[in-house]
Amino acid sequence: MGRHDIADFIADRPPSYRPEEGATGVAAIAGTDAFIMQADGKAWLFAPAGLVDGPLPAHYEPQDSPVQNLLYPGRSTIRSGRSSATVTPGTSRAATSQARTCTLRATTYRLTEHHTAGGMSRWLPYLSELQPEFFCEVSPELAAERGLEHMGWATIISARSAIEARVMVTRRMPSLTVQGKRLHQIGLPYHWGRNGITTGDSANELSHFSLDPNVHIQEVKALAVDIQPGRRPRGPALRELVRSYAERAGITEETGTEV
Repeated sequence: MGRHDIADFIADRPPSYRPEEGATGVAAIAGTDAFIMQADGKAWLFAPAGLVDGPLPAHYEPQDSPVQNLLYPGRSTIRSGRSSATVTPGTSRAATSQARTCTLRATTYRLTEHHTAGGMSRWLPYLSELQPEFFCEVSPELAAERGLEHMGWATIISARSAIEARVMVTRRMPSLTVQGKRLHQIGLPYHWGRNGITTGDSANELSHFSLDPNVHIQEVKALAVDIQPGRRPRGPALRELVRSYAERAGITEETGTEV
């Protein structure tokens, strides 16, 4: 790109800088006020305008959470006085009933060697050589429970779809204890797709359409899933596998679309 990253503060202003009395505009921002997107250069905990879910941040469990929200029991969506701040289009099949069949939680993340969904980096030979194949990270405990072999294949299933990935057994992905319950995690880099030098299934195929209220980014950090050893089925057999999970969980086209 040919340009250095732009730091989130005035580049030539030392931390010791203090504005003179009566200073206005950029000159009124102290050297320690790094938040240049705010008029006063300071981070806002109380945001009286500009956020659908403002003015104060509050914790809400993700739609696929296996536990109740202790702060707001019985509510999985964020609601303001004007509207529901979690947007869930009618095609969503996500619901807490998935916990009956999809007891694990997958989270997506980035790799240094690829960019966003991989549409640009998967075509570059040197980056594809550094990260040549889609993989999932699982703990040694989860691998032993499910019969997963390091460098072997695994099928990860949600109520939306099923994908396959190479298995990476690592202690970087430990189980969690959440509200007294043991919860296994599965790590999924989301850079792969059908085209490019390196190809593979897309982690985002497992996700639902619960969107954040401000910029409408989908929720992909806590997805209810199951995992099985081996490669995923193809064609009608893949649809049947996903349908069987949805049926066992009691999930229909309308599940998760309640307002």
